[in-house]
Amino acid sequence: MSVQPSARAAAPAPSPARVSVDFGSGLGELPRPEKLNNFGNVTAWPEQRSDDVAFLNEQGLHGDIYRIWLSSPNASAEENIFNQCDLATGKCDFSKLDAYLTQASTVSDSVLVNINPTDFVEGKRPFKDLKPLLELMLSDLKKKYPRVDHVEVFNEPDWQFHGLARRQGRPAEEATLQPGELYRFYVPFYEAVDTVNKKLRRSDRLQVGGPSLMFMDPKWLKPFLDGYAADRNPRKRLDFLSYHSYLKWDDDYQVPTLYSKDLRTVASDRDTLRAWLKERRLPRNLPTFITETGIYPGPSFDDPEPENDYLRQAAGMATYGYLYADQPGTRMFNWCVRHRVEERKDQLVTRAPDGPLTDTFTPYGNMLLMQSKMKDTRVSATSSGLKEDNGVYAIASKDRTGASLMVWNWQHTNTDSYRATVDMSRLPADLRRGPVRQRTYRIDQTTSNYFTDPAKADLQLVDEKTVTPGKTHTQRIDLAPNAIYLILLEPAR
Repeated sequence: MSVQPSARAAAPAPSPARVSVDFGSGLGELPRPEKLNNFGNVTAWPEQRSDDVAFLNEQGLHGDIYRIWLSSPNASAEENIFNQCDLATGKCDFSKLDAYLTQASTVSDSVLVNINPTDFVEGKRPFKDLKPLLELMLSDLKKKYPRVDHVEVFNEPDWQFHGLARRQGRPAEEATLQPGELYRFYVPFYEAVDTVNKKLRRSDRLQVGGPSLMFMDPKWLKPFLDGYAADRNPRKRLDFLSYHSYLKWDDDYQVPTLYSKDLRTVASDRDTLRAWLKERRLPRNLPTFITETGIYPGPSFDDPEPENDYLRQAAGMATYGYLYADQPGTRMFNWCVRHRVEERKDQLVTRAPDGPLTDTFTPYGNMLLMQSKMKDTRVSATSSGLKEDNGVYAIASKDRTGASLMVWNWQHTNTDSYRATVDMSRLPADLRRGPVRQRTYRIDQTTSNYFTDPAKADLQLVDEKTVTPGKTHTQRIDLAPNAIYLILLEPAR
């Protein structure tokens, strides 16, 4: 007697969704998160970095600002910029950081240097030396690497100097730093920047900001802003606020809440911050830099084997970009080109069988490449396919070269699929008068995904045809979980 294998359960039918795009509208310049990026610290795959810079520039991913690390706790003491300048001699030797700084200056118009005064906070070096050391350091740095024009003070000081101790069970009063003490260590930085800037042309001057908190935590950010508001120095400066977006902690740093459970958590950040600034009579349009962003903080994961997580990271980062795009004055940085140890964050394939690949994007990297192909002026795009924070997202743009639309199905670990009807109205005149070349790119579990099919690791053009849209144009797209599409419409010439 033979036993017939049981039939596999049929996949549920995709849910309907409708995306409406009005290309006749204009919502200002399209935010470009793909142009704001991070290198890992100086020890993160340094032998690959020169080739990576050439590849990123070749692919059209030259940056507006790249963030780099000059005093990382994960690098050696010799690679810490505080140990490369000598107050006694008045000289600096940046040879240990030269390649790193040069490469960042080659891949980006501007370089943001993160400088974390760990030894001064921990009392290992005298506080009185911080300002003169910074003046020497920043003056020499600017002379040798003129694209360095942003200084970010601290990196997650709320965790490094307080939260980690609380996580380990130590009382709050035994932590190295309390929230109200943070601003004191920021002051020498703005004073040093002011001194250096006096010798520079206005267009070359440094901007300074921080405090690069682990998250937008009122326990830390409010006292920092209180310190700045109370500072009577007429030359004080805070050119940008910075923090990270991965998660938040409870007051005792025992229970983390990952934003990936509901990315809408960040949607009100700017409104909240504006209220805090208003309360302190500070400028409400103060720029905000989200200098690290991701759905996988630290060594976290959804699946122990990362194949599915790579695609989740790509769709999650697209969703972060969408949510921050609606917050004026907020700039979201991607994290990062290659991570030192956590592969889910890589934009370039690093953990291949034979080692890092020089010219191959992960799904996350391919998503950034998609963003770089978008047009310049944002237009209205709405979607009916959202259930809480999951579902179908859309962002669209236009310029004199044509029109573009990104559509994706952010599901995180959920499994809902959608069949989206995309209605594009009031297309630009150039697209109504003659034949139009329509190109469609896709990223999903099997397409534009090295980890499923190395032969299709590049961003895949899945459809190309000539259409005559008229004033309106309709397309239907099947969106598997976390799949991402880009549609480009350009005059056929």
